[in-house]
Amino acid sequence: MSLRARSGALAGTIVATVLLSLATPWSVRAGTTVNLDQWASLDRAWQNGNLNGNNSRYPEGGVIPFRLAMEGLAVGDHSIHINYDWTAGGHKAHDFLATWNLTNASGKICTPSGGAISSMCPSLPAYSSFAFPPDPYVADGLSVTGAQVYSGAIRRLTIWGGTILSISKPVHSGSASGNSAGDVLVRFRASGSAVLLAWGGHIAQSSYWNRAAGGPADGAGEVSGAPWHMRTLQLDGAGNKNQDRSIQPSAIVGSVPPGGLAPPTPTPPPPLGPGTGAPIPRPRPHATAPATASGLPDGDRSSIVAAIGVVLTLVLAFSLALPIPRMLSRRRRR
Repeated sequence: MSLRARSGALAGTIVATVLLSLATPWSVRAGTTVNLDQWASLDRAWQNGNLNGNNSRYPEGGVIPFRLAMEGLAVGDHSIHINYDWTAGGHKAHDFLATWNLTNASGKICTPSGGAISSMCPSLPAYSSFAFPPDPYVADGLSVTGAQVYSGAIRRLTIWGGTILSISKPVHSGSASGNSAGDVLVRFRASGSAVLLAWGGHIAQSSYWNRAAGGPADGAGEVSGAPWHMRTLQLDGAGNKNQDRSIQPSAIVGSVPPGGLAPPTPTPPPPLGPGTGAPIPRPRPHATAPATASGLPDGDRSSIVAAIGVVLTLVLAFSLALPIPRMLSRRRRR
């Protein structure tokens, strides 16, 4: 091959390489890593594999924590899909996404287990969060929005190392009578090369699905055989950074009561006085001494005993004083 031909071939290779690199999203080139963990409740550790009855126990209505560590990102805007099995074998599985630490793993986002350990750990920067939008999807006469209200769970996506820009409304695909999925698109802005996301997968409750509509139990506890999944897909449109974790039906035990994940209701402050801005003092209840075996408070009982003592003393004194005049009269007669 002549020198000119070799030079032409080399130039063609360089051009092809450049075009291929341009076709690949700039933020997920070599060096970018994505890792998804879920919390094993019995092991009390992050699990880079799957959950089952040996390492976890979760009730229907509980929330499985997930953390996603992304490394090697370029500073700037990115996007990623969170995809979850909405039904598995015709039964509801993860019916919506929620805040990551509602029932487990609180304060343990940097626990050194699993694989999604952020390079920012253990000294994470300040976090921020963004609300998951309501999901109006309806199946079997019941809506996901109704399940969210029934649960009372807080539903926010948390981020360290960046800012969440938007979260799309869930898009559902597949048949709810078989295997189906929900999918949200998250857009975020990375402030450095590392970003950590955390969220929870709510476990569908049979007390809502479908008993709230008079139907049979159809929550996650009814899933049998194959597990259901939580996934992250298409970081900046690339499919080579996808992650997938699953939970076996053997890990589901019991159920959370309706509203069991609702935040506590704060005690209302005292009302303000008219025109003063100062709280109106609340009347203090009258202190009552505890009742004794006689049924009377100790204070009342003591008063009665004292009164009886005075009466007895007077009676005794009077009875002793009666013979004195008679004795004096007898002496005078003598």
